[in-house]
Amino acid sequence: MEKKENGQQKPPNQQPGLTIKTKGVLKPDAPQDDGSPKSPLPAHVRQACEAAKVAPISNPFPQILKRPVYTNGDRFLLCLVGLPGRGKTFISYRVKHWLTYFHDIPTQVVNLGNARRKLIGRQKSHQFFTKSNEEAKKILDKARKTCLDDIKKFLLEDEEGKHVGRVAIYDAANITFENRQQVVKEMDGILPLAHIIFVEIIQTDPEKILNHIRSIKVHVGMPDYRDEHDKEKAVEDYLERVKHYQTEYVTMKDKSKSYIKIVDDGRQVSVNRIKGFLPGQIVNYLMNLHSQPRPLYLSRHGESQYNVLKKIGGNSPLSTRGEKYAVALSKWVKDNVLNPKEPMTKNSKHARLYTSSLRRTIDTVRHFDHSVQEDGWVTMRRREWRALDEIFAGVFDGMTYEEVKRKAPQQFEMRCKNKLDYRYPRGESYQDVIKRVEQAVLSMEGLQDPVVVVAHQAVLRIVYAYFMMMDKTKAPTISIPLNTVIKLVPKNHGCDEERFVLVNEENKDNSNNAPSH
Repeated sequence: MEKKENGQQKPPNQQPGLTIKTKGVLKPDAPQDDGSPKSPLPAHVRQACEAAKVAPISNPFPQILKRPVYTNGDRFLLCLVGLPGRGKTFISYRVKHWLTYFHDIPTQVVNLGNARRKLIGRQKSHQFFTKSNEEAKKILDKARKTCLDDIKKFLLEDEEGKHVGRVAIYDAANITFENRQQVVKEMDGILPLAHIIFVEIIQTDPEKILNHIRSIKVHVGMPDYRDEHDKEKAVEDYLERVKHYQTEYVTMKDKSKSYIKIVDDGRQVSVNRIKGFLPGQIVNYLMNLHSQPRPLYLSRHGESQYNVLKKIGGNSPLSTRGEKYAVALSKWVKDNVLNPKEPMTKNSKHARLYTSSLRRTIDTVRHFDHSVQEDGWVTMRRREWRALDEIFAGVFDGMTYEEVKRKAPQQFEMRCKNKLDYRYPRGESYQDVIKRVEQAVLSMEGLQDPVVVVAHQAVLRIVYAYFMMMDKTKAPTISIPLNTVIKLVPKNHGCDEERFVLVNEENKDNSNNAPSH
């Protein structure tokens, strides 16, 4: 050991500026003149360190976390292919939402049907789409040119010189080789051929096709049939329109083009010339995406002991009221998820259960039935996701918001102003949580069985906002109360929602309205 002038011992090879632990408190090593520039710590950083009783490290050149760029400035065009009534518009808008929500990629859907209606208005009769209608061909060619011009304009835009990549989605049938060649020709000089990805949607189940046409194209309100009072007549007309398209339909076979071919909601997926990170991610997403309605049940954990104390984060067990909710949730799941009066899926008893890795969610589901069924399926077998853990409050973990407000008022104010981007010191932001939750959401997308998700307020806000097709900026303020099950049913036209309050008792100390993440 090396001796100091005052006779105290100093550890060998200690670097200046590092912290050392002394009697349970972090203290900085003595400052040394190493020639590096000195800068005063910002007040909000100093307050956070003082509140958490940690010593700041001199950092005149801090790393600033910026919005991630997933396209490296590259631009892509997804070009849909397939007969009408196969779910191309559903897929187009879900892919757009996924790219903007989880990857911050500017994305735009350009729909050929909308361009046609701008030119000639609504067109209900299938006769317009016959192969022999030369006037209609001219109108459709003009609509295609308009769409492709809009796509080029969008792809060539630049976000304040940041060279952020973007994705355009061309929502059209593109059933002929000539249609697809037109797209390639128009994009010449704007996109390399490898960045034009055709996505062909094939559906072979007549019942699913008919249900899709009835529920989406006619009943929900496709613009062409919005004023048609005889819904069955509208269905018949649309089916005749599909027959006209079938006479010209040529499936993707050109091996020189990049394409993804999806058959029967992912039963079979084939790809050709797909390279790179983002195209690979798109393939992965499309493999999980399907249009079959199924229920998704979201529930916060039962009230925890930290909820009662109004503390942030932690890993505390349930309170007495929390245990009461756990019992009520088990019974509700048995009656409404495993044995529903009106089953939405083939086998409701094959429902899934997702929780976080934290104690309060695991304790909330400990009364669930996990018996082995006749086919060997373990009822509600729990899958634990660390990705579903609550947002980490960093140095403020275990504190109350009143303490944060008193000890670090600038940090408190910064979070109030921008809850989405604010990052807890040495902790997480909503943006960080959104990124880690993506894989769990992708798993939920791929399920065709019911799924019960027991997690935390911030995480469930993110999951809820995604399935409800909301902008992620709204996620931090969504109401996800305790003692409540939120039932979501994703559908082609959006997402249905119901809420069920399982425990509704008077709460004199107001702990059920604990501070919000």
